[in-house]
Amino acid sequence: MEDRNKKSVDMTFSALYSFVLNTNVKSVSGIFGIGLSIAAIVILIIYWNSLRSSSRVMYIIVALSFTVINPTLLAFKAWKQLKLNPFYKKPIEYEFTDEGITVRQGEAEQAIKWENICRLMMTKSMLAIYTSRIHAFVIPLSALGDDKARIISRIVSFTGEYRPAVSRSLKQYQSGKGI
Repeated sequence: MEDRNKKSVDMTFSALYSFVLNTNVKSVSGIFGIGLSIAAIVILIIYWNSLRSSSRVMYIIVALSFTVINPTLLAFKAWKQLKLNPFYKKPIEYEFTDEGITVRQGEAEQAIKWENICRLMMTKSMLAIYTSRIHAFVIPLSALGDDKARIISRIVSFTGEYRPAVSRSLKQYQSGKGI
């Protein structure tokens, strides 16, 4: 019988891509890039008739750089990382206890206390548990199965007193409505 507080997880492309995309888009350079692309689109629309062909091409390239090209490159990066990185070849086991999360992969094991979690982020395909500004454990939501709501509520509940940054998508679990 499987312990409901343990989950064996294989990383998925959608979870890894969601993490990489969110991390890049929400950074200062990501926000600046999207702003630049939007400005280029606005300039193209407003000044289309008065722009020379070479200027139009330049604005189109800038507009596509951060809205189409960068996400495509990030998807390729995530796919390549998933296929080539030996870390993703073996499943990772997560055990959720009253003290924290124990992460195991092969012979390696790491215990993370609830107070050491500084940020929680959830998208439609993954949950990221940050232990520092740049280090996170990414769990595909599909791997949590029927226990998804219970496990996420537990994580949010146990970390609540330490006040980590919590994404909007997790607010429902703070109130207990996500169960």
